[in-house]
Amino acid sequence: MPDNKQTTAAMNGHAPHLTHASLEETRSEEVQEIMGRMPPWIIRSGITLIGVLFLCAFAGAWFFRYPDSVPAEVLITAEGNSWEVRGFIAEEGVWRIKPGQKVLIRLTAYPYEEYGLLPATVASHAVVLPDSHFQVNIQLDQALKTNSGRQVPPQPMLKGTAEILTEDMSVLQRLFGKIIPG
Repeated sequence: MPDNKQTTAAMNGHAPHLTHASLEETRSEEVQEIMGRMPPWIIRSGITLIGVLFLCAFAGAWFFRYPDSVPAEVLITAEGNSWEVRGFIAEEGVWRIKPGQKVLIRLTAYPYEEYGLLPATVASHAVVLPDSHFQVNIQLDQALKTNSGRQVPPQPMLKGTAEILTEDMSVLQRLFGKIIPG
């Protein structure tokens, strides 16, 4: 049951005053001014910290590389003492393939965690195949020696997947496009 003060305040259109009398003293104008004002050293150091964080983010975005790649299925066959490497690419990524681009090949039979990747280079432009895929010739840089120094045992035919690195741009260059030169 409400007391008389609350009922009278509610009838007069005033909100009831429910604070304890000891708290009314701490709500003086002087205390509210002190409690409501932010110390200047916190504001200065906060602005400086935000500026340093932005500079670190931009520096990191400049140094962190974000390569763009096109996936391909790869078939490696023995041709005498050399190797013929053919990559098969879906049609949506073929326009980005150019001779001279770096390729990293993962062999299906030899796990890349243990053996590493075969470094290679795109040797020719892509040629269209009847099944709407494109074929590109790839040249192995070190025969069957991986980037971790392991020699892959020769086989008549090896299958794998490849990543053809089309662009190697920093995160900052990707964000701002042509404004920032590579």
